[in-house]
Amino acid sequence: MEESTYYEFEPIHMQTDILYGESYAILDECTSWDFDTTFHYEVLYVAAEGIILKKFYRKKLDNVEILESHPLFQSSIWIIEETTSEIINAEDIIKVVAQDIYASKVPTNNGTYQYLVKRSKLFEQFFEDLYEEMNGYYSEDQSRAQEKWKFGEFLQSEYAVEFEHSEGTDIILSSCLGMMRKLNLTDQEMAEYFLKYNM
Repeated sequence: MEESTYYEFEPIHMQTDILYGESYAILDECTSWDFDTTFHYEVLYVAAEGIILKKFYRKKLDNVEILESHPLFQSSIWIIEETTSEIINAEDIIKVVAQDIYASKVPTNNGTYQYLVKRSKLFEQFFEDLYEEMNGYYSEDQSRAQEKWKFGEFLQSEYAVEFEHSEGTDIILSSCLGMMRKLNLTDQEMAEYFLKYNM
């Protein structure tokens, strides 16, 4: 009886783009292994309905369909069997940040964070990117972004939130704007989370 060879690689982190109304995650296999191997892939991306985690399984080439042509790609692409697809609520991400809104680094000891990383190691990079985004609005190139002050004015006018002119307010609004951008949230959605978690 012939045995399959199984290699476990780190999950692949990728950015998806909306192309002609379709969402594509392009998997690029940069290994020296031949086709007689088994691979597991993971894809994590933000969509309108939440954070999507998809897992794929390639058993040699037994469950792979090859498209020789596609209007968006110059070379042939593989369609690989999808084994699971789940939606992670944006609130799970916000819970991690809200536990310490002033933290500048990912709180890796947070229970929700550890739970998400157990589901997929891709969440490690996801959170790194999120905190980089939030910090960027506070201390880097985007620190003067008008959007964060507009969001502060929105909270004050629509939800009667009172802010002091302080470094703490700057950090809070920078974190909110970073989450809005990374998680694709509206002002109203972020405001509701802001109030719910007393940020």
